[in-house]
Amino acid sequence: MTTLPQIPFERLRAVLLRGERIAIALSGGLDSSVLLAAAADILGAEHCLALTAQTPYVMEEEMRDSAELCRRLGVRQEKLSFPIPASIADNPPLRCYLCKHALFSALKARAAEEGFPLLADGSNMDDLSDYRPGRKALQELGIVSPFLEASMDKADIRRLARELGLPESISGKPAYACLLTRLEHNRPVTEAMLKRVDTAETFLRSLGLKGCRVRVHGEDLARIELPEKERLLFLNRELAAPVAHRLRELGFRHIALDLEGYSRGSMNEPS
Repeated sequence: MTTLPQIPFERLRAVLLRGERIAIALSGGLDSSVLLAAAADILGAEHCLALTAQTPYVMEEEMRDSAELCRRLGVRQEKLSFPIPASIADNPPLRCYLCKHALFSALKARAAEEGFPLLADGSNMDDLSDYRPGRKALQELGIVSPFLEASMDKADIRRLARELGLPESISGKPAYACLLTRLEHNRPVTEAMLKRVDTAETFLRSLGLKGCRVRVHGEDLARIELPEKERLLFLNRELAAPVAHRLRELGFRHIALDLEGYSRGSMNEPS
C-alpha cells in the first residue's frame, strides 16, 4: 500500500475506509481514474469494481483508457452499454441531470447485484463552481463523492495521481466532458454527429492540441476552441490547412477557430 501524504489525502482515506467494498463509476477521465487507483491502493483491488457506462457520447479514447487502467490496477471492470436515452434525444438544457439519473440508476443497481453497496464518482471541489445539474441526480441517488467529502480539488487529484505512481497520461490528462457538450441544446442528437466530433477531436489531439473542443453549430459549422498556449501552437505550426482539410473530410463545410479560446461549458451560454 502506498503511503499517501497528509491532509487532504488522509481525509480521502477515511472516506474510503468507511466501506469494505466499493464500486467506482469509471469514465476513463482524470478524476474517476485517480479515485479508482486510490480505492484499489487503500482497500485492495479485489475489493473494488469499476463500472463504465458505454454510450455513443463517450469518447472512444476514454473507453480505451479506462480498460488500460483496470488492467494496470488489477481491478475488474464491467462495461454497461446504453443507447442515447429518449429523454435527452434533443439535447435539452437539463441533459446532464436526465443522463446522470438514468445511467447512475443502472450502475447503482448493477453494483448492488455484484455485492458492492457503495457506488462512488469522481466529483471534486472544482465541479461546484461549474454548471453541473447532474450533481442533483447523484445526490438523489445516494452516490458517494469521496473527493468532495475530502475537500479535494483538481490540483489535489493530480498530485495524488503522481503520489500513486500513475503515468503522466493520467496525471496530466486535460479535463474532458461528454460529447453532448459539443452540441447545441434543443437539436436532435445523432450518433453520426457524435462520431464526427469524436474523430475530429482525436485528430486535433494527435497534432498536440490536447485541450481542444470541437463545438458544432447547425449541421456543418465546427468551432474549434483551444487553450491560449495551444492557439499559439496552432498558428505557429500553420495547422489551419491540414485541420480544415480533415474536418471537411468529416463533413463540416465551415471550420472556425474561436478567438476567445477554450471556455468550459460555452454551449450552455445563451446564444
